[in-house]
Amino acid sequence: MIVDFVVLTLLFGIGILTVNILIAVMEKASPRKGLLILTIFELFVMAGFLYIALPSKNLSSLLWYNLWGAFAAILLASLYLSVIKAGKKIRKNTLNSTKRADVSFDTKLVSAQLGKVFAAVMVLMVLLFAVSKISAITSIDEVYSSIPAKTKEKAEVLTSTKETPIAIAPDMAKRKMLQKFSVIPNSNMFTLDGITAQTINGEYVYVATVEYNGFFKWLKLGEVPGYFKISATDINAQPEFVKEPLKYTPSAFFNQDAGRKIYAAFPGYASYGKINLEIDDKGIPYYIQTLYKEYGVTGLMHYNDFKTAVLNAQTGDVKLYDSKKAPAFVDAPITSAAANSMNEFFGRYGQGWWNQFVFGAKKDVKVPTDNGIYAAGQITPMLSKEGQLNYFTDFTSGDDDQDSALGYSLIDARSGQLTYYRDSEVGIMDSDGAISIASKIYPEKKWDAEMPVLYNIDGVPTWIVSLMDTKGIFKKYVYINAVDNDIVVDAENAQNALDAYRIELATKGSNNSSTEADALAQKSGVVQRIVVLANGSNTVVSFLLKDDNTVYSVNSNNSPYAIFIKEGDKVTFKANVTADQTAASIQDLTVQGLGTKE
Repeated sequence: MIVDFVVLTLLFGIGILTVNILIAVMEKASPRKGLLILTIFELFVMAGFLYIALPSKNLSSLLWYNLWGAFAAILLASLYLSVIKAGKKIRKNTLNSTKRADVSFDTKLVSAQLGKVFAAVMVLMVLLFAVSKISAITSIDEVYSSIPAKTKEKAEVLTSTKETPIAIAPDMAKRKMLQKFSVIPNSNMFTLDGITAQTINGEYVYVATVEYNGFFKWLKLGEVPGYFKISATDINAQPEFVKEPLKYTPSAFFNQDAGRKIYAAFPGYASYGKINLEIDDKGIPYYIQTLYKEYGVTGLMHYNDFKTAVLNAQTGDVKLYDSKKAPAFVDAPITSAAANSMNEFFGRYGQGWWNQFVFGAKKDVKVPTDNGIYAAGQITPMLSKEGQLNYFTDFTSGDDDQDSALGYSLIDARSGQLTYYRDSEVGIMDSDGAISIASKIYPEKKWDAEMPVLYNIDGVPTWIVSLMDTKGIFKKYVYINAVDNDIVVDAENAQNALDAYRIELATKGSNNSSTEADALAQKSGVVQRIVVLANGSNTVVSFLLKDDNTVYSVNSNNSPYAIFIKEGDKVTFKANVTADQTAASIQDLTVQGLGTKE
């Protein structure tokens, strides 16, 4: 790592080296040895600054630090040369005892030689500032086009909480970990830090880092004894402390600082967002960070060209990958901060730079909400039924008087693919509205509503929200119809809540015709039990088939002949069912003998 920082120091010290070489050429009478020592001193100061502060390594930052280094080098060189020339005058006047010694600095000589260099540095600073600001505007369209985005109309389909796990809020997981903190040897010397969602051997879990509680704790111990993990979906699960020592962590110091290790390893790349802990299938801990190269000096990035640094927390071995080609155990090669930046850019600049302002009309400007758990509350992790980690964010117009969502995005944490879901024919409530409804179900308990995510359940956009008590303990899942928010169901178990919600949709007459046709299975059988429930203008027929435990429900508004079904009838219909669900709504019902197909 020492060699890495030497390379970084030379990159950040180009301005210092250039100025001192120019001074040595211009001031031929000045002692070269003194200038060399001054240059080495300045480079050592720069190296110390880089080692401690770890400043950004994007191109614009590199240029700015070089210019400021050059500026400081000019001032120090001016002072040095003034001292040298004053010393010569003192020695000369001392030899001539008849004259009074003049010990004043001859700044005119120095400024005459260095004035051009100083002016050149100032001009370069002004030029860099102007180019950065102008190019940041003119490159907006090109950077926007680098976002790998596509648009879909319908939300992600949720058919089963086994296929698509619904995570509990991480606050509860963190609270349980803190309750088990005493299992760590010398637990008073550590603190629980960040918590991340990931899959380990196919199980959706939360993993939390254990970090040193200060410099002297690190100095005494030298390594962290392990990390916590807990199921992200089982509300009854207990955390497990995995005893896998970590030598390189973000809370370590000097060369064992994980962030510093990654920073020094790849001088040509800048980092984005926090460093995250990920675990491979053998339980070995790794730290992950998203890296990128700045687009020119704009301060912006190309969103289709992320890199991922992977640091073995035990050996210190660090490797760089294209994010799409990161090791399979890395669930989030692109961290939530980078995904949040992509969302912000996607929502703001779809119609260019000028359009984002009031006088630019703000056409199609979308503002991410802040109801998530990552990236200052703008990102919520979701696991797809394929087992891929996604980042969820919904968008609003930014108008406080409006309570509808303009759409939402899912960003693939590996490929960076942004999928924007927007049904132009159906207006849906945003996550602020969902949280407001969920938090008012039990007002006397003062529970908090967290982690709203949107799914397509039987063709109906539906918010799923977690209710937490004041101590951070999970209480219930709430399913809220995003179109008709009078349909609200809560339960302690995600699958039970889903089943109850499906029945409620059928009872209230919701139409599931927007469910994808290829997701529906043809079902048939003999009716074994039947119940007809009348609720105002709605009549819901629920029935069981022989040798089938699923409760099928249909609203008579959608299938008028359903009210004539009796036990023993043979029926045929379409439904979206999986092995673990206990309720489903149906469509295209046919009753043998009635000769009618809806």
